[in-house]
Amino acid sequence: MNAMLLLVQKLSCDAEEQIFSEVSLAIEKPETYFEKFKDRLDERGIDSPIDQLAWISLVDALLDHDLAFELDWKETGLYICDVVDELLDRKKMVSMNWEEFEDGEFDELPTSQYLNEVSKKLREKGISLACLDIESDCYVLITVPSSDIDEIKKLAQEAGCRIQDSF
Repeated sequence: MNAMLLLVQKLSCDAEEQIFSEVSLAIEKPETYFEKFKDRLDERGIDSPIDQLAWISLVDALLDHDLAFELDWKETGLYICDVVDELLDRKKMVSMNWEEFEDGEFDELPTSQYLNEVSKKLREKGISLACLDIESDCYVLITVPSSDIDEIKKLAQEAGCRIQDSF
């Protein structure tokens, strides 16, 4: 099985069958995938099948199943904590107490630094916050067990993509 499909297994939780189907279609029949998901791809400014179509199909499928969240590059504050809570809840991972983020100390941080602070807190619970790099000015966030992050990053690299766990 190729690295992209192994990533599907690692990231798709209880939606593996649907996500596997979409990513496989993007790999095997890019024109058919493009036609089927033309509206979704148009929102990304993609007007024809591209080399990274399988990667984009994985990202979009994870977003559709609430297993990833696309966050604007200039988003800050407790909204980020709310997003992370939704991702954790969706995967039935531990819930977090964001009390120290409520006092305003972190409010002025740029998004990347805020995400690093959130990431540090999650690591204490054995969870990695990671970003699926789609070469855009946004962050496509996922949460995964810390024990899986190195393998997931390696699979992404083998698939010609990038997942990072530092911002």
